[in-house]
Amino acid sequence: MGLLGDTYTLLLREMLIFKKNIGVNVVRTLIFPLLFIILLGSFGSSPKNVPVAVVNYDNGPVSLNFLNLLQQGNGISVVYETTQQQAMALLSQGTVVGVIVIPSGLSQSVSGSDIYVYLDNSQPESAEVVSDDVNLAAAKIGAQTTLDGVPGDPSLISVIVDYAYGASSNYLSFVIGGLLVMVAAFGSVFSSGFTFLSDRQLGNLKAFLVTPINEFSFLLSKIIYGTFQSFFSAFLGLVIGLLYGATIAAGAIGFLELMWIIFLVGLGFSSLAIALASRTKQLQTYALVGQTITMPLAFLGGAFVPITLLPSFLLPVATVNPLTYAVNAVRDIMIKGSLPLSTLLSTSAILLVFTGTMMAIAFLLFRNTSKQM
Repeated sequence: MGLLGDTYTLLLREMLIFKKNIGVNVVRTLIFPLLFIILLGSFGSSPKNVPVAVVNYDNGPVSLNFLNLLQQGNGISVVYETTQQQAMALLSQGTVVGVIVIPSGLSQSVSGSDIYVYLDNSQPESAEVVSDDVNLAAAKIGAQTTLDGVPGDPSLISVIVDYAYGASSNYLSFVIGGLLVMVAAFGSVFSSGFTFLSDRQLGNLKAFLVTPINEFSFLLSKIIYGTFQSFFSAFLGLVIGLLYGATIAAGAIGFLELMWIIFLVGLGFSSLAIALASRTKQLQTYALVGQTITMPLAFLGGAFVPITLLPSFLLPVATVNPLTYAVNAVRDIMIKGSLPLSTLLSTSAILLVFTGTMMAIAFLLFRNTSKQM
């Protein structure tokens, strides 16, 4: 029948098995994203040591008193910068949640100079901590606060909200963005790899290899099936997230872009799963190795926290991690409201290179394994 025909036949077999156990597969698929959404999306405790960049052009008694009051407790962690440009760069990179700019001459004329506070509301809980602490410190020195302060306003503190991730953003969307990529990666590893090993242990793989069926058709069918499973899992996770309160700020076009990225993640990690399964004989060993690889990659890709908060020695790993680019792209779609074409193309290229590399390795290892059977 040829490569494509054999692949279609074997894939149809996988889908029939999936259909036969549709109830178990759907429940198993729902549990993982639902559990993480409930746990991560319902955090109620206030963040501690929220990083804030401070530029103090005044260095007078009023500004120093204000900063001392601001740092009482453990709500805010201050990073001092020399210029406003440096501080705003940290804000745009996500390194800090807020920027406080104290103008020169503040101590001489309290009512005539405003302290400007820029907040990134993509992390609403952290931004709220900064806002509350700023208001409290301002009240203790007899100042009032305003939102988006008007020039000439006599108040001391002007809070400017910088929606670095879009005005409709919320924390749940931030969580869901990383969770979808992680679900896609896990879904691939724990579907294509397990079905491969199951067929190997039951003797089906050996039986297929002695038939006229193209040996690589078996491999491709497993990769495509794993991609389908990961895509299905991520789609259900997205539905749960939207019902729970997350949003896709980029709309219908963003939804299509998001699912394209999820598809590429699933394809790449399905190929990785086959490469791992080709060199593993026991399901327990495969599960341990798969989890050991996938979980750190998800963490280092920013699925839970921004990679800017990682220790410096881990940043090179995050830079070469394909999940980093997938997570950033999905979050841009869900939170910022748009994904530049250049970013979409570069992210797709990175994931396709990863997929091609893993697929080549999987083919090579599978060939060596098939010769030994």
